[in-house]
Amino acid sequence: MRYLTFGSAATVLMACVFLLAMPVEAKAYADPGSGALIWQSLVAVLAGVGFYWRRLFRFSKKQNRD
Repeated sequence: MRYLTFGSAATVLMACVFLLAMPVEAKAYADPGSGALIWQSLVAVLAGVGFYWRRLFRFSKKQNRD
């Protein structure tokens, strides 16, 4: 199994930042439900990270010992 390395993760992150920073005229309609979907996704991600925080912390501790 191949893992995402720091170099490739940084490349993907920089590509996303550059794409989001480019000024482009939006030719789409964003209804109020779109904002609700974004908030719901953000809350779900935060809840998931909070739920598995101890498990992730223990896993990273084991990785540092080896």
